[in-house]
Amino acid sequence: MTEIRKDPVSGDWVIVGHKYIPILNRELCPFCPGNEHLTPDTIREVKDEFGNWKIRCFPSKDFLFIAEVEEMRRAEGMYDKMSNPGAHEIVVETPEHTKVFSRFTKDETELLLRFYQERILDLKKDKRFKYIQIFKNHGELTGSRIFHAHSHILATPIIPKRIENEIQNAKAHYERKERCLFCDIIRQELKDRRRLVTENGRFAAFCPFASRFTFEVWILPKIHEVNFENTDRGENLSLLAEILMDVMKRIERLTNAYTIVYHTSPNEKGYGLDFEKSIPISEYFHWHVEIMPRDYRTARYKREDEFYVTTLTPEEGANILRNQRV
Repeated sequence: MTEIRKDPVSGDWVIVGHKYIPILNRELCPFCPGNEHLTPDTIREVKDEFGNWKIRCFPSKDFLFIAEVEEMRRAEGMYDKMSNPGAHEIVVETPEHTKVFSRFTKDETELLLRFYQERILDLKKDKRFKYIQIFKNHGELTGSRIFHAHSHILATPIIPKRIENEIQNAKAHYERKERCLFCDIIRQELKDRRRLVTENGRFAAFCPFASRFTFEVWILPKIHEVNFENTDRGENLSLLAEILMDVMKRIERLTNAYTIVYHTSPNEKGYGLDFEKSIPISEYFHWHVEIMPRDYRTARYKREDEFYVTTLTPEEGANILRNQRV
């Protein structure tokens, strides 16, 4: 039985009892058109003028969270645990098996971003789900088992540790300076420009000052916004698609494995969100996209102290990315 247990020492929540489901037929891609019978029933799809699907979404067979269970927070002696309510959806981003992300058109990318927004808004209707996380793993070094372009949507009864840390640090910065931490970072990077990769009228892409991975890039809106799913679906989403494809063309020239994670605000309908009690999170949290290229060292080498090690400085990485032809 899958359940979530809290480590009383680190404060981390850990999923235990999850049974790995192997891919039985590695020669037949379950995400290709004509093989829909190999996946669970479709939750949502977008079709072209001929009735063929362009994007489709369905529950993961190898799910970590499931909607049909109650939260059931409970104790086991001094320890805390709960069941695993939530959702785990797979988004197949294109019907073309060999199409990598950097080869998407701007319209295809914009359609995918709009699809993400719709799924987040739908899942946030359930107050049990405190956070909706979208991520894409590409390449074997990320642990991805299927080449066909796809991404994951997780609705979780807890806020992921990294998001929680971002919220706490951003709130502390706001309490000291009455300014958004992320807005300050954007101003610094646009002024300094050594770590800036590219920008347009709405967004900036840069290698973060303390990059965890070589060629790691963050994309942030230049104007303060708390969540990704409500960003304007007109020009703003078009400009996000534009800069995302610009960055991915640069990154895919340098690596064939990466993770993309969309950091948005937690579910405002979720209960027990302590950070909302004093200052509204809309004042200090700022949504963003984190792109983390992987190589053998960062994919396989992990120390118990969890220090990240990169071979290039962010300044060197940004300079190489800037000089990539797109």
